[in-house]
Amino acid sequence: MAASMNTTLSLEENILRDITTQFFEMVPIRRMKWKTTPSIDDKDISPDMQRAVLKATVQHATCKQYPPSLSYQRAFVKSILHKLEDIDADICDEIYETYSDLLQQKEEEDDTLCYKTYTLVCIELRVMESVPWHVLFRQDEKWVAEIDWETSEMDVWDIAPTFILLQAALHLAEWCSENSKFLENKRVMELGSGLGLTGITVCRKCQMKSYTFSDCHHQVLYLLMKNIETNFAKHTYLSQPTFTPSDIFPSTSKECTDKKDGRMMKSIRRQLSVNAEPSNPCNVSMCSDIMEISYTSTASSSYDDENSEDIFADQNDFHIESQNWVMDECLPGMYFFSQDERIRLLKYDWETSDDRMLWDIAPDIILAADVVYDKSIMPALVSVLRKLLSLEIENGQRATAFVASTIRNEDTRDHFLIVLANEGLTYEILDSPKKRMFHYEDTIPIEILKIQCPAGS
Repeated sequence: MAASMNTTLSLEENILRDITTQFFEMVPIRRMKWKTTPSIDDKDISPDMQRAVLKATVQHATCKQYPPSLSYQRAFVKSILHKLEDIDADICDEIYETYSDLLQQKEEEDDTLCYKTYTLVCIELRVMESVPWHVLFRQDEKWVAEIDWETSEMDVWDIAPTFILLQAALHLAEWCSENSKFLENKRVMELGSGLGLTGITVCRKCQMKSYTFSDCHHQVLYLLMKNIETNFAKHTYLSQPTFTPSDIFPSTSKECTDKKDGRMMKSIRRQLSVNAEPSNPCNVSMCSDIMEISYTSTASSSYDDENSEDIFADQNDFHIESQNWVMDECLPGMYFFSQDERIRLLKYDWETSDDRMLWDIAPDIILAADVVYDKSIMPALVSVLRKLLSLEIENGQRATAFVASTIRNEDTRDHFLIVLANEGLTYEILDSPKKRMFHYEDTIPIEILKIQCPAGS
């Protein structure tokens, strides 16, 4: 009897763990796996188990300090209610009370930004990103489509790689974790880090000599900086995995204490607020693979001058005023994380970059994910890869690049390969990671290329 009870408890804990990890990763409700084994009948989900699910998700301390979007929390609890009603289960009062409380909470502009928490073995990673709620597609003309967490067939790749994590970044993080020997004691540079999930994972799982995050848009860099602080403040990526949430950045539901931070967050949220009406119905299959968040919003006019003022005068005026970062006096746009100088942040534009900067960085490994989506940027991207890969580092060795892409459009992918060949770069397709660490859709192929510059080229 004891053994049987222990087995049942283990199964329940396993189910609870899977639901919890999916909830904090904000897996779309339609794709959530509610149980991993048929050994427990749905009708055996007791009120105690229901309360346990609530305590592990919407009532958990992580949900208060690093909340998923309010819209997602509502959809999650609503889905639980529907499932329990469908099987005629005995529903506990806490389910109804929690759903009612969520409905009464005011959904303000703050909900355009939220946290995703990824739980690895003894490690938690947190990344702030925008809610995939309002999306702009670009083809011959612009349309706006609203995504519903419960019914939408769209996936996160339908949103631009500016404020949203895409599947290839998660895929590359998994590959790097499995192949950490390639990064051991290496200088790593990531092109187009976006919100930083790949780099944050790699820094927590691998033993590098240094890791340089890079991007060009100042608002993306700002969120990237905050995500790095959230995950590494008071911790180093070589420390034992005893990670505790940092208080360096408050929950998005709270007002930023720093005035400049507050202005920047309002600016980002304003740009993510899309109020335009769609002029035509949009079918995902019709849309091109070039997608972006709309930066025009009628709501922005309601802000006063102080709130609408951006923290930076223009795109080239990126600077950090934080005790957590130290500016490199020799490399403009480069900052070292004060608590671990192996972690670096660089403002880097592929089209206007200074080649001398590449010589100073001289990485052994280049990583990139979700950067092959627009043919117009490929010449600049491949030119940077060519320069980095042709540098002789030590003992005549050259760097190696690993580029992960979701193959949404074969023509775009083939064009990238042609541009690589025209620059004299060679590539090979690597095997996918064997073990899944994250929950993401992979029905669309994800490909990792190992790119090198042959000796003598």
